[in-house]
Amino acid sequence: MTGKIVYLSDVPSATETRLFDGVPDVMDVGQVAELLGVVAMTVRREIARGCLESTHVGTRVRVTKTALLRYVGEGEA
Repeated sequence: MTGKIVYLSDVPSATETRLFDGVPDVMDVGQVAELLGVVAMTVRREIARGCLESTHVGTRVRVTKTALLRYVGEGEA
C-alpha cells in the first residue's frame, strides 16, 4: 500500500468551512482519509499521536467535523 504525503499548507484552512459543507458531522477513519487525501493508516497515526481528536464507539473510531477543522487549523500556526 502506497500513501500520499500531504503538507498542511496544501490543505485549505479551517476558516474555509465550505470545504466541509455536505460532509457528515461524524465520520469514520476512511471518510476522513478520503477528505484529506491520505490513507486510513495516516489518520489512525494522527489519532494515536493525539494530534487528531476522536471518539470510540464500541470498537469503531469516529472523528467529528469540529475535530477535523481544529486539526487542519493547527497547521496554520
